[in-house]
Amino acid sequence: MPFKNLRISVNKNYWLVGLMLVSVQVSAQQTVLRSQTISHKSTGRVVATKNIQKNFTENAAPIAQMSSAEEEAKAEKVIIVNKNAPVGVDVNFLPLFGGFEKTENQQVDDQLFLSDCDKNFKNRKEAGEFFSKMGWDYLSEGEKNTAIHRFNLSYLLDNENIDAYWGLGVIEYQQENYSSAIKLMSKGLELSDGQNYVLMVDLATVYIKTALANTNSVIEINQAKKLLENAVKIQPNYSLAYVQLAVVYLFENQPDEAWNQFHKGYELNPAELNREVLAELLSRKDDPKGIFKK
Repeated sequence: MPFKNLRISVNKNYWLVGLMLVSVQVSAQQTVLRSQTISHKSTGRVVATKNIQKNFTENAAPIAQMSSAEEEAKAEKVIIVNKNAPVGVDVNFLPLFGGFEKTENQQVDDQLFLSDCDKNFKNRKEAGEFFSKMGWDYLSEGEKNTAIHRFNLSYLLDNENIDAYWGLGVIEYQQENYSSAIKLMSKGLELSDGQNYVLMVDLATVYIKTALANTNSVIEINQAKKLLENAVKIQPNYSLAYVQLAVVYLFENQPDEAWNQFHKGYELNPAELNREVLAELLSRKDDPKGIFKK
């Protein structure tokens, strides 16, 4: 999505809408690209799992467009217990299978899949990690339906796989389903024992985006600040956390502290200079260190 012609409003918080699209895109993209080096096209496990992939590619091929019933189910975002999916909805392409109860045929397919994985992997945790890596690969290539399916398979193999929740949360963010993204990422963070600072920053970014819907609300922005402060405690050298903290302080109309956080991030990684944040900082107040000029 191009942002070269982004217009920034100095007197209102609306500038944050465009800005945070950039900021969240950076964070979410990082979580996608970090697994690109583990390509599902080159890993040695592909040969061992050829039949598994063949079966699930044929039986659950990605669909170009969701049916209206599927869109309705996806929008609901409520875990449904003991309920079958509406007719025409393929649960394989809903995060965590949409929470629907699977049909008898689907349950049989699941058991066959698990059995195949048991034969090809040391354990289901390892298999879950393999499929979650595939999910990131497909997501980085823009194949969201296939990515959802792979993350779901990872969840099926190991319901404590952090990347399954994280990856699905990124997809939900990209679909602008922010409440669902927060729930999924929060579950992933919970499973990480609260030590995954990159996930913390991603989750904080989604909270900031959610806060934009109601600029009078302090709940989401406080959640974001707490996550970001914890992230820098865990990893003081993670520059993106400081940039996002700068956004939080701009949201709170605290330009002095925003500049402080921005400089911390810039000093750690000048190559990741966020020009949109910089432009807004300069519109609010001159750089106290005199490094950046209007």
